[in-house]
Amino acid sequence: MNEYLNNKIFEKMINQFQNSKREKSKLALLMEEIKDTILRKKIRKVKSLDNKNMLKKKETQLSLVSSDHEDCKNKLAIAFFTLSENIVRYAKFQLIDSDDAVQEGVMICFDKIDRFDSRKGKAFNYMTTCILNHFRQLYRTSRNYNELKKRYLNHMQILEGNSSFNNGRQMFDQNQN
Repeated sequence: MNEYLNNKIFEKMINQFQNSKREKSKLALLMEEIKDTILRKKIRKVKSLDNKNMLKKKETQLSLVSSDHEDCKNKLAIAFFTLSENIVRYAKFQLIDSDDAVQEGVMICFDKIDRFDSRKGKAFNYMTTCILNHFRQLYRTSRNYNELKKRYLNHMQILEGNSSFNNGRQMFDQNQN
């Protein structure tokens, strides 16, 4: 299934996610501060109903913001999955499993999402670049590993005189028995 990812909608989802993440962090810090204040007043044996009421309000706000954050995260996961799937279908890197690549693409997008600034560029271009760069790195790593493995196997063949090793597997010469 080919799905089109609208850049304006994509940027809006990213901005909502970034805002909800900031709001969630801000509320968590405020709640910590209120809890510390309540604890300090408790040690000094000062009653603080205002702080307790404020803490309840902040907990309610945090649960709403957390719910909103999870909704944004789920929407973005679907968008990142669509983007990664289309890139994997297009790029077709050898040595990389397509299902793993799609999952890696989604994870790399969530990893890089905090760096995105809609004033500096388009979300579609930024995320596509992040995914492609990551896939290229995976491909280079896999290719380098395979080349190193081949060199090691060739080295083992030379050490054993070419007859007892074939592609790194020890062969039993039938003439030796």
